[in-house]
Amino acid sequence: MITIVGVHEIDAAEPCFLLEVSFDKVPEGNYWDEVTQEIPNQPRSNWQVPYDERPLNDSETSWAFFFHYLDLKKPLLTPDGSIVLPSPSPRPEYLQGVKYEEP
Repeated sequence: MITIVGVHEIDAAEPCFLLEVSFDKVPEGNYWDEVTQEIPNQPRSNWQVPYDERPLNDSETSWAFFFHYLDLKKPLLTPDGSIVLPSPSPRPEYLQGVKYEEP
């Protein structure tokens, strides 16, 4: 099961957020390929997916990733189901080292 720990707006040329998530067990397979957000009237191949996802701990139960054009009013779709996004908050100090690089 995935839990969204935080949503943090970042300074980028295109709208982008840094998301921090935690898992009760290590995500398996191509988990990140299935994390997305629906865009009405667009094929799934056009929907946004996580970018530059990375583990934050050795046990790989805490992760961070960037997400372009995140719609805060829509749920995030994951292999574990739909998840309502929390309101954005300031980026915590321990995530300051997670640097955004344009794709």
